[in-house]
Amino acid sequence: MVKPQNTLELSFTSLEFYDSIVLSTVKDDIVLNLEHIEELRKICADFFKNEGFVYISNRKNSYTVNPIIYINLIKTNTLKGIAIISENIEKLQIANFEKKFSPVPYELFQNEKEAFVWAQGI
Repeated sequence: MVKPQNTLELSFTSLEFYDSIVLSTVKDDIVLNLEHIEELRKICADFFKNEGFVYISNRKNSYTVNPIIYINLIKTNTLKGIAIISENIEKLQIANFEKKFSPVPYELFQNEKEAFVWAQGI
């Protein structure tokens, strides 16, 4: 696996930046809401500039996603796709429900390597 170009620790997530990919690991017991997404949008816009990128969510921790957040993703013109990683079937089932709300390609994976291969192919 390639080393990240940059890392950033936020109050609600850890971010690893790669070439056209950001890997996010949201912390335990967070309710991911519109304010969090807005902060992520600004950070990704600063890092990727006008280049397209894929957001990969490593769901190893337990947290909640408010599905309404997906509506605001259309504001992120450079977001090319979303990948969800989890070895937990229940977490993948929840992510599969969230997929219905995504305005961009959205795929589920059980490991990081598969998610990165998919992201690089978009």
